[in-house]
Amino acid sequence: MAGAGPSSAPYDQELQLERLFHGLSQGFQRLDKLPESKQHTLLKELTADMQEAKTLIREFEREARTDGMPANELNFRKKQYVQELNGFIGLKKAYSGAAAQRSELLEGAKSETEKLSTMNTTELMQLGRQQMKETDVSLLRSEKIVNDTMAIGIQTAETLQGQTRQLEKVIDDLDEIHFTMKKARQVIRDMTRSLMTDKLIMALILLVVLGIVAIIVLNILKAQGVSLPGSRRRQLLWEPEGDRLL
Repeated sequence: MAGAGPSSAPYDQELQLERLFHGLSQGFQRLDKLPESKQHTLLKELTADMQEAKTLIREFEREARTDGMPANELNFRKKQYVQELNGFIGLKKAYSGAAAQRSELLEGAKSETEKLSTMNTTELMQLGRQQMKETDVSLLRSEKIVNDTMAIGIQTAETLQGQTRQLEKVIDDLDEIHFTMKKARQVIRDMTRSLMTDKLIMALILLVVLGIVAIIVLNILKAQGVSLPGSRRRQLLWEPEGDRLL
């Protein structure tokens, strides 16, 4: 393993990882060319190599930390190895899943073939009728589901149309209420203005009436010879001969 040399120098684990990744790449390329009987064996070998690569990555990280490699450089180099390993793990899962599906299909077909081969003509006809009956039932069920779905869709559309009409009516009512309130405010303003005008007119009329009443009262008192307060003083202020003020 590498000692405490320059941080850019590759560690022994890194060299081994490069060899493992190269072998994994070639192994997956050969996998499609092999018969199914040998693919399973090769997948086991590739899985073991990936497990070894995972162990080497952990050892590299531990030794690099001990040697004081900067954290940024360590994380960068480790991330590259982990990403490459994850790519091979994804390929392995894809091949394993495809192989399992093929095996399941083959086993199902084989068991079905064996079952049919042991049946006589009458049993085969009964099986065919039963499968046709099941198919008809399935078709009827599917048709019912389609009809129910269409009915629900039609009902939903009608409900939406009814709600749309209700909303339009509500909007029209709101517009009418708004217009009525606007007219009511206008009428109230006119009535308020009219009331103020009427009050002013009534006040003026009252003043005129009071003035007329005062004049009438004064004339009556004067006709009866009643001297009003202050009239005597005004008479004394005039001279008898010259009619001029003192």
